[in-house]
Amino acid sequence: MNLPLIDIVPRMQRMISHPERMRPAIAAAVGVGLVDGAALAALLPTISTLAQGTPVWGFGLAGWLWILGILSAAAFGLNYITQYTNYAVALDFLRSLHRLVGDQVARQPLGWFARPLAGALSRMVSTELMSAGEIFAHMFGPLVSRRTATVVIVVAAWFWDPLLGLVLTISIPVFVLITLASTALMRRGREMHEPTENALANQVVEYVQCQGAIRSCGRSDDFGPLDDALAAAHTAKTRALWIETVGLLLSGMVTQGVIVVLITLTGSLAIDGSLQPIPALAFISLALRFTSTLSEITTGAMALESRRPLLDQLDGVLTAVPLPEPEDAAALPAPGTVEFVDVGFTYSPASPPMLHDVSFTVEAGTMVALVGPSGSGKSTIARAICRFYDVAGGQVLVGGRPVTEQTTEQLMAQLSMVFQDVYLFDDTLEANVAVGRADATPGEIRAAADIAGVTEIAERLPDGWSARVGEGGRGLSGGERQRVAIARALLKDAPIVVLDEATSALDVENEANIVAAVEKLRERATVVVIAHRLATIARADTIIALDATGGIEAQGTHAELLEADGTYARFWHRLQSAQGWQLTEAGR
Repeated sequence: MNLPLIDIVPRMQRMISHPERMRPAIAAAVGVGLVDGAALAALLPTISTLAQGTPVWGFGLAGWLWILGILSAAAFGLNYITQYTNYAVALDFLRSLHRLVGDQVARQPLGWFARPLAGALSRMVSTELMSAGEIFAHMFGPLVSRRTATVVIVVAAWFWDPLLGLVLTISIPVFVLITLASTALMRRGREMHEPTENALANQVVEYVQCQGAIRSCGRSDDFGPLDDALAAAHTAKTRALWIETVGLLLSGMVTQGVIVVLITLTGSLAIDGSLQPIPALAFISLALRFTSTLSEITTGAMALESRRPLLDQLDGVLTAVPLPEPEDAAALPAPGTVEFVDVGFTYSPASPPMLHDVSFTVEAGTMVALVGPSGSGKSTIARAICRFYDVAGGQVLVGGRPVTEQTTEQLMAQLSMVFQDVYLFDDTLEANVAVGRADATPGEIRAAADIAGVTEIAERLPDGWSARVGEGGRGLSGGERQRVAIARALLKDAPIVVLDEATSALDVENEANIVAAVEKLRERATVVVIAHRLATIARADTIIALDATGGIEAQGTHAELLEADGTYARFWHRLQSAQGWQLTEAGR
């Protein structure tokens, strides 16, 4: 009867892990509708038998009362079954959906998350998925049963009085039209305010994440982007509310109009003697319940329609295409090597290229340092090695084979990564180190932690290795989180290690500890490091100097690049000058 039930429920059914559970839920809902409709229809002959004292359709008053009693008992049992099966389907839907979303998110490249998706995903997973589950728990069953009851009532009305049956039949397409109009207005309202809700969610996430910078600028009470997002969301929501209210008003007006017509017609039949007064009152009661059922169907359809944007977002997540990869892992002809061949990359067609014509080779067991100004593409190279993006041109080879010809598991098995923004799980210090290798023994975990300087962190914490580090590792300093990340890389013992500014958050006292860890990595792995520290750069076997346009200006050893007296030499001399700065007493 209404498009949302025809359109939305099949879309959701594809997300259920056990769709066969829908069959008993549908059967129970149909049974409830049949019983409810039959019980309402049975009121007419029951009241007629009571008023006239003669049997109707072969049943006296006692027979009809028995029928009503049986229908009431059946309704009780079927309602229980319906509630049980509906909740079973809803729970199965939520379990399946969380798993599908989690699996799909895990398969997407990092570039997929660069879109304004964080706030929308947060809203979807934390709150809105539950509202999707309510469709099966509270909406689907009643809509099916009410539709079924409507059909039964109309059929019974035709048997009782064809004219009254005709009126009830005509009222159905009227409600269909008003349902379509109401859901269309509801959809229009949602389309109007949904983008502003997502934008507001993104701004809230940014506001929370950037509290340090906001407070340091004295803007915690007056953050313009968040204020603008709140104002836009309020304006859009107000307009949408007015549009949606029109749909509710139309539904109410049509319902009252149908009731007036039915009461007027029934009264006319009673006045001219075509219908006895008491059966006429019974039919009016039936008509009121009939219009109430139709109104409930319209309200349910509007509630169902309000979930459509969420389903559209879910479809967007579940249909997102991950980066293509082969089904099986292939042999690696040159383990431990990294090679870029004429690589070009841009984050979007409208943005300038981040890399162009980048070619270099990292031999197994060597250490390569990437240096260059901010925005020169150092981090982009590191992420391209890990295939967080597919490059726009050229090839990236790891282990002697293009990354596009390797499975994710095969590629990740070759790499250990330490990036600028280290994330620690809300777990123990030991568990966060052990993420590097799930089957590591306590001795191996301690050995990696010793090299990276994590042992002294454990000794300082009251609960030692069992201390929880908090969400994101907020219980540790930035430098301590970096050391935990390096311990993970050491523990994983992958043939290639990618360090993106791994020492940027460490003080001078701990830098020597990390340099020692990098030297340990060099003994057993290929190392690609982005660093601004003199000690790290000077120890590299090869240095690749990038220019501001994302191209390679020069590459070679430290001595060769100094002798060339180019950008790298000037960069090196500035670092040396900065390292030589000293604080002196006032007046000296």
